[in-house]
Amino acid sequence: MEEPRFDAVITRVGERRIAVYQLLRARGESNLWEIKCLLDRAPVRVDQGCLSDVRRTAERLRGAGAEVALSCRECGRSAPGEGELIDAGPCAAAEWPWCPASSSEPQCPWLETGSG
Repeated sequence: MEEPRFDAVITRVGERRIAVYQLLRARGESNLWEIKCLLDRAPVRVDQGCLSDVRRTAERLRGAGAEVALSCRECGRSAPGEGELIDAGPCAAAEWPWCPASSSEPQCPWLETGSG
């Protein structure tokens, strides 16, 4: 069973554009020109993965001055901040009875157990 994936979406680059460009470049994004073109189309998805990984990316981008939204790719609901829960309810993911953003379960359980 695969955990629903989450998106990190830059909604606004902010005043420190160069810091955001540098972070994206360090993550392996193409070149500065392509990053600039990407960010000019904001809101734009810059990461996807399990909730804990996407939160780390969002935290770094917010530290650089960007506004970042997190959302579940399956149900479209906004993911909460660290330690917060969104409304309980079924995720649209067929395999999951709940959205990981709605629970206090580990967000990448295979990382904690070493399986997967």
